[in-house]
Amino acid sequence: MLLHAHVKQKYILTSTLFKTVKWLDKIRSKDEIPSTVPFDGLDNWLGSVSQSLFRGLSTKADQIYREIRDTRERLKQNAARLQDAEPDETMPDHILKIGLLNRDRIVKHLYSVTDKIAIPSQTDYKTVLSFYRGMIATLDFPFGKSSKNIYCVRSLFPDEINELILDLNRLRTALNQLITLIKGKESQVMHLEHVPEIVQALKNLSSGIEKEKEKIYYQEEISAALEKKIEGEEERLRTIEASDEWIQFKELKIELGSLEEAVTMLESNVSKLFFPVKNALNLLKKQDETGRHSLTPEVRGAISAILASPIQALGEDIHKSLLAIRTTLEGDPSILKDRKREKTLKWIEYLLNADLPHLKTERDQLHSRIEEINGMLLDLQILNDRMGIEQSIASAKGQLIHVQEEIARSKNHIVSLEQERREQEKLLSGALEGIAGKKIEVTFNFGTEATRSPSHPSDEKRGTLG
Repeated sequence: MLLHAHVKQKYILTSTLFKTVKWLDKIRSKDEIPSTVPFDGLDNWLGSVSQSLFRGLSTKADQIYREIRDTRERLKQNAARLQDAEPDETMPDHILKIGLLNRDRIVKHLYSVTDKIAIPSQTDYKTVLSFYRGMIATLDFPFGKSSKNIYCVRSLFPDEINELILDLNRLRTALNQLITLIKGKESQVMHLEHVPEIVQALKNLSSGIEKEKEKIYYQEEISAALEKKIEGEEERLRTIEASDEWIQFKELKIELGSLEEAVTMLESNVSKLFFPVKNALNLLKKQDETGRHSLTPEVRGAISAILASPIQALGEDIHKSLLAIRTTLEGDPSILKDRKREKTLKWIEYLLNADLPHLKTERDQLHSRIEEINGMLLDLQILNDRMGIEQSIASAKGQLIHVQEEIARSKNHIVSLEQERREQEKLLSGALEGIAGKKIEVTFNFGTEATRSPSHPSDEKRGTLG
């Protein structure tokens, strides 16, 4: 009873001591990991942390590598023995046939396995983990597709098969011992594998931000040049508008507008003069076209000219034309009804007494001056200069709008990239803390201004990520 209690107490003390040593190793490991690291020094930091987390891995892994190498050679030799072994002739033919066929398959696969066992030269956790994963997949092979096939091969070559099974079991045992060195630290391994991805993502985002900033810088230079060009062109425009030539141009344009307005007014007045006889003349023309009354060529031409353009008709012998029309109306009372006929004759008499040639002369003088002014305007180069400057200003303003839109897009993209970068920084913080078991402060140097990962939103200068 006392012996049992003593053994139990010794077990408790041993267990407690083991846990204490393990706890002290963990604390020591944490203390060995630097709490501050520059972003561009993360590779070295990860290497240092790996050594601290997997202390002794290199020595133990190297020893297990040697065991695997030796086992691989034995496996190759035992596969050759199985290939050369002679079967028991007393076995039934069907067992012999199946057993020999499956022996060849097993030997072929075993040689393939030995060829794939490439012992690494490195003993870091990444290499160990990669080697373990590859070998587990390689060794996952049964000695046949069914228990009957295994039975037949084992029946023919029991000793050889047993040796091979022992070799394969030794390999699995060695691999289990290898992975045991990493077990319990799966979380750290996961974070260690994830950190390079986050770092690359941060580098890509920072590179993207810098490219957008360079684009903005370039676009802002273009924008400044365009604004300067617009300012210069507007100054040229003001100079032109203050020149004597431009003042003359404006005066001519004002005069031209007045003259064109006067011509319009004159033509309108002439049209109004002939309006009271328009219906009568149209009726005469229609009767002539239908053959009801036959007009003389002189009268027919006069009517057509007046109806087409009264102002143009003034250029002909308008009095002679009006007298011919009056004679026609007076000579044939049936052409128009009495009241309409009298009214038309009365208005023709009014027109004959009006100074119609003077109106034609006035119109010709107005047109002459309009042509003269148009010729003068064509001779003024300043108008072409002004139009060229205005087109230049319009083009520059259009380009400026496009450039400003590009700048706005780049700035919005930077905001998006910076937000994504902050999220990646948080991921990095969590991964580093998961590796080290404590807060890790990262000093970033993105662009020209170094920053530190903040532990709290209010901490703007110094702190830990997250």
